[in-house]
Amino acid sequence: CRPRARAATAGGPAGVPATLAGGSGATPPPTPAPTGRTPWRRARWVVLGAVLALAGVATATTLYLTRDRYPDLEFAPLRELSRPHAGAERPVGMWTAVLDDRAYLGYPLPDDRLEVVAVDAATGAELWRKATDVTADDWTGLVAVPGAVAVLADAPGDSTPRELAVLDGLSGAQRWHRAIHGDDDVYFADDGAVLVDRTAGHLVGLRLSDGREKWTRPNPRDQYGGGRTVVRPVGSDEAAGGPAFLDGTPRDPWTGKGRRLVQVGADRSVRLLDMSSGSVVREWGSVADLDDLVVAHEDRLYVAANDGGYQLLAYDLNSDAEPVVLYRAGNDQHRPKELVACGEHRACLLEVPDNEAERTEVVAATEGEPAIRWPAPGATELVPLGDQLIARRQVPESTVTLFDGAGKTVLRDRRGVAVRLDGGNLLVFAKAPSTVADNRSVAGVWAESGELDELGELQDVGSDSCSWNTHVIACGAEKDFVLYRLAKD
Repeated sequence: CRPRARAATAGGPAGVPATLAGGSGATPPPTPAPTGRTPWRRARWVVLGAVLALAGVATATTLYLTRDRYPDLEFAPLRELSRPHAGAERPVGMWTAVLDDRAYLGYPLPDDRLEVVAVDAATGAELWRKATDVTADDWTGLVAVPGAVAVLADAPGDSTPRELAVLDGLSGAQRWHRAIHGDDDVYFADDGAVLVDRTAGHLVGLRLSDGREKWTRPNPRDQYGGGRTVVRPVGSDEAAGGPAFLDGTPRDPWTGKGRRLVQVGADRSVRLLDMSSGSVVREWGSVADLDDLVVAHEDRLYVAANDGGYQLLAYDLNSDAEPVVLYRAGNDQHRPKELVACGEHRACLLEVPDNEAERTEVVAATEGEPAIRWPAPGATELVPLGDQLIARRQVPESTVTLFDGAGKTVLRDRRGVAVRLDGGNLLVFAKAPSTVADNRSVAGVWAESGELDELGELQDVGSDSCSWNTHVIACGAEKDFVLYRLAKD
């Protein structure tokens, strides 16, 4: 193309004044021919730029992959944000739920409706206050989901009807309600819910927007026609790295890949179900009894038979391959007590020999590696933080011990109950949560080091009503609710 450019410059294209080429009417001299070195110089700079760009991308990728996903929080002394009122007298029950920048607070009214208050979790400012359209003799809790909050009534018996209602998160208006039964379970996702209807013997997929049924699927039946079932959500790394309930289950189970369920049938089969469509993704026969320990996480299903001399098995949720034996109990008197996922393709359980609680041990089993074990005397519960573990015991008093992935003690026998804020930080209540309103000391803990930061006291709260995220805790108090900030941004 360069020779054509020179020819056009010498004679000038038709209709174009010669002054545009050289600034005068004179014909410009011909352009010198380029030397042979110029293209190489340009190519060399292009290659060098490409190499530097690739190096920058590689460095950025390395920093992203090796970053600390859950850095130490900057804990701070508790600072009260607000105290939204809860009626003229102390309510008979108080419930809270926190999700992202929103806290929901609920209490029963004298006419048996539930009043729900939405609060900005960053400032404590009240956003709306609405009562449900439905009533209940007793209520049991709130569940915060993206764009909405679900409220659940309690029931005195398994077959007794009770209400499930969903309020809009923006306005507080009741979207829909549905009668369920006392022994029914509900599992929420970000765009729907699955009802385990034990009376009808099936699962029902519900729209979160209007409560309409999307699908139903009958429970598996045994040879006698029994349809009892156990349902567990499939956990994700992202959900397990977020805030947890007191029992260690994720508060936001739909994050990451958490939109699937596993269902154990009365015939010992296990199904993997898609929550949105109700379709059976995969099914296995003769896997678990209803009282066996079953946990699903990411692409694995872990099963430990509730029996002496048990095996810990891992099933690949993405294939029909035979299960992998992660661990075999060496004695018929050794039984599993608690099972959790505790790292990539890794399961941890509590093993109790001869029913002697003081000889309880943690067994950690990773695919392709020998299982490791270490003492956890009296432990009854495990809460995972990646490959770290919180072990709880109740007797003679509530204490927690934090272990690293190799079983080394990071925090030993701290009095109280520890809950997960995220995958790298804990909140420790000085005493076990209670319905009785009193002052409760809390401390922040950095999981990697076990270092504690005393945060002060929650004043006059029923600590079993509290909910939290990494920066805020909301609790029911004597006659109102209270929001505290516990960490800086």
